[in-house]
Amino acid sequence: MPPKKKEIGKKRLNTLTIILKLVLTFENGRLLPIPQSPIANEAVVHEISRQLGNWNVETGQNGIVTTSQGGYNFSVKGQRKIRAPHIAFIPENIYNSLSKDQLLTLFGRPFTPLFVTEVVNVSKEAILNEVDIRFKNDYFATGTSVKLGWLIDPRNHMIWTYEKDDDENVTRQKRKWEDLDGGNILPGFTLDIEFVEKIISQKYDEDELLIEEVKENEDKESEHQTSEKDLGLI
Repeated sequence: MPPKKKEIGKKRLNTLTIILKLVLTFENGRLLPIPQSPIANEAVVHEISRQLGNWNVETGQNGIVTTSQGGYNFSVKGQRKIRAPHIAFIPENIYNSLSKDQLLTLFGRPFTPLFVTEVVNVSKEAILNEVDIRFKNDYFATGTSVKLGWLIDPRNHMIWTYEKDDDENVTRQKRKWEDLDGGNILPGFTLDIEFVEKIISQKYDEDELLIEEVKENEDKESEHQTSEKDLGLI
């Protein structure tokens, strides 16, 4: 007699439907949902990746530019971590050296990009601290190949840069809201901040901003309440 098919309950089916609409990250055996971002944030991500992609082609780097759908294996400290930075750049020689498993799955040996950028509204100290920890403990962990990172908050006109030297020391510096130079890591690349400014230059009154901030906080709180048990993953 063939085995009886297991029926999926309505609640589980609805939950699985939600999963398919979320971007997920993997950490230590757990799938963690990443909140979807407002369209203006995605427009900024696209603009930065566009400028980086143009530089990649025009200067003959022939590397790979990825956005938040491109996962990297940051499992360099024994803990399995898949991270998908908002924007990342991996040099041609590193990309060409990746195995089939690394290219086509989220398994294989760890590999990380050279450059990462996150576009986040960090007006709240708690959010800034959370992103700062992600940069230092994940992106710039000892053993990763990340040498340069940018944290860009277009809404509040704030920029932080992260750099790692040959001794694995990481420094963070707050910058002015102006063009960003890629330095020795991205030679010849300068992010033209004017194009980013055009995307977020629309004026809002204080009530609109307050409503938007409250809605953002509610959405994040709701997503964090979705546990592994709810998702049926354990």
